Formats: sequence, structure tokens, C-alpha cells
Amino acid sequence: MSSHTPPENSSAIEQYRQAKNDYNRLRSQAKKELIARFHQAASELFQIQRELLEDFGEKLAIPTKPKRSRPAKTAKKAERKATASPASKAASLSPQLAALQQQLQKARKKLTETQTAGKPTKATEDRIYELEDAIRLAQAK
Repeated sequence: MSSHTPPENSSAIEQYRQAKNDYNRLRSQAKKELIARFHQAASELFQIQRELLEDFGEKLAIPTKPKRSRPAKTAKKAERKATASPASKAASLSPQLAALQQQLQKARKKLTETQTAGKPTKATEDRIYELEDAIRLAQAK
């Protein structure tokens, strides 16, 4: 008995080896192209950063993480504005005052979380006092 393998098996093995070699070659090429593209984009980013500084005096740091768009929040805000009644719009506070009150609510929530965690609360309490003062000043206007 000979150790001869059928030709269809050897052709499948050869096809597999060829496909594996093709994959490795394409992977290597893609890696090189992506690295080149990255360096090109980085050099363009640095050039824009330099031009902004030299021409307009604007110094921008290169972000470490890309900004994500959050369409869900904008949709929620639009829904809230659409559902607000005309009477509540007339009675609403100035945008600055509303923003301050929202910040105050967040700070109070943070204070309770900090207190339950047993951490120092001085900084948060100071922020609450600052926000309360800013609200009083905005209401006095």
C-alpha cells in the first residue's frame, strides 16, 4: 500500500495554503497602508494646529479621544421643547437661571452621594454655596 493521497485532498490543502498566504500578504499591505494614512492625517492635523496658532493665535490641543455625537439627547430636548405649554414658556426663567438651578440640583445630588460614600464634602458644599449665590444674583436682576 502506498501513502499516496487523493489529488482532491492535496488540492484542497494547496488552496488552503495559498489562501493563507494571500490573507497574510493582504493583511500586511493593509497594515502598511493604514499606518501611512495615519501618519498623513497626523501631519495634516499638526499643520492645521500650527496655522491656527500662527495666523489666529488660537491654541488647540490635539484630542486624545474623538468626540462622539449623541443624537439621542438632542432628540429628547426637542421633544421636551415641543411638549411644553405656551403658559409654561411664558413663566419659564431665563436660560442662565435655569442652567444654574440645574447645576445646583446636580451638585446637591453629588453631595448626598459623597456623604453616603463617607468622603470629604467641603468642595461640593462650597460649590453649592457658589451656585446659590449666583442664583440669588440672577434673580435680583
